[in-house]
Amino acid sequence: MTKDELIARLNQLHNEEELAIPIYTKHLESTFFLSRIKPEAKKEIQEMLLTLAMESEVHARMFDATIKKVQESKRDVY
Repeated sequence: MTKDELIARLNQLHNEEELAIPIYTKHLESTFFLSRIKPEAKKEIQEMLLTLAMESEVHARMFDATIKKVQESKRDVY
């Protein structure tokens, strides 16, 4: 894989992470308003969604750092 191919793939993965974050937070904000889910289960689901959102933010930062590292590298084959 060339440097440009790797950067393109990393950018694609970064964008996918960025798109996922609003989905998780949207569901967090809605709090399953009209659902019949028990309050204990709602809390557990909200905690999972919050974890997913936070992990996606970390992944996005990792992709940023990796993209920068690859761009600055003189290496062209990975």
